[in-house]
Amino acid sequence: MKSLGELAMTDVASRPRGRGAWKLGAFVGLLVFLYVIIRNYFFIRDGMLDPDFGVIHRAYEFNLGELAWLLSVVSIIFIGLSMTWKSVRPQLLALSALYACLSIDLFALRYYVTNVEPEHLVAKHVRLETPKLTKPIRLLHISDIQAGSITDYQQKIFEKIHALQPDIILNTGDFLQVVPPATFTGEWQKLLELIKSVSPRYGTYAVFGDTERELYRFKQEELEPLRMLSSRSERVVVDGGVLNLHGLSLYQSRKGEWAMNSIDRWLNEAQANDFRILFGHAPDYALSVSDKSIDLCLAGHTHGGQVRLPWYGPLVIDSEIPKEWAQGFRRVGIPYLNVSAGAGSNRHKGLPPIRFNCPTEMTLIELVPIRPLR
Repeated sequence: MKSLGELAMTDVASRPRGRGAWKLGAFVGLLVFLYVIIRNYFFIRDGMLDPDFGVIHRAYEFNLGELAWLLSVVSIIFIGLSMTWKSVRPQLLALSALYACLSIDLFALRYYVTNVEPEHLVAKHVRLETPKLTKPIRLLHISDIQAGSITDYQQKIFEKIHALQPDIILNTGDFLQVVPPATFTGEWQKLLELIKSVSPRYGTYAVFGDTERELYRFKQEELEPLRMLSSRSERVVVDGGVLNLHGLSLYQSRKGEWAMNSIDRWLNEAQANDFRILFGHAPDYALSVSDKSIDLCLAGHTHGGQVRLPWYGPLVIDSEIPKEWAQGFRRVGIPYLNVSAGAGSNRHKGLPPIRFNCPTEMTLIELVPIRPLR
């Protein structure tokens, strides 16, 4: 039996070794942390936030791929060290478990942001009172389906549209962003069949986005029942009033000053009781119409940022509007503005769908007669 003195000497001898193992784990953690900071600094310097989608793709592969594998390797190294440094085996195994958990968390986060949230479609509801209508109208705003190819998820989008039973659909562009081997022509025919599968009584109207320039060569009758309004207006007579629609071209939506001649001409021709809806792909035009007698503005393009960090908001919106405008319904002067976070995700150059804290969405805007004052 060991004496108390011998036990004390054993304890003193073992404690520094245990602390040494923890120091080694902390040192390795610091090196990994600095490596992550440096790599992401270069991603930002190279244009990740501009945004350059090639750099975004590389940042995604590093942070949710390479880094996870690196942490797995570190975990394995600590297991190997535990076989040799038996005196500090418990500490080394604990460090191995810690790095393994971090690696698993990153792999799980990669799966979530790529496979779960991009297909977690949310239907938002907004109620807007107006004196210009005497009966309610259900207007569905959808944007940025942006499919790499038509899959079960796009089927789900149109099943949800059918369930919402809108009276009219307004689409603010970016229908497809095909990823090879898919082709635009083949996928467009599939998408058009889905568009035909929902038949709101007052029709489906749309503007051109960034990703469907192939549609410019189609005649209007080839796109039916989709009606494209590019720098064009249409008055839609509905039960209880008139919806006066004006669609902006892609370039007009990007710069309000480019659109003002078209907008002013539309407003001058509108009748006093028309409910006036201005819509374009990008929301930048909304910066120029705050004093115009427009009832509702609609836009997409920003995708809400796709990645929204707590307390910071969206990393990238690719627009001149304030970041807080990049998603949702709000008043911007006289008009109301709804910017959709989009029903799909950016697929530029094969970029995988990426969403974090910003699920895909569509917005049902219920236009209802204003309640009389009593």
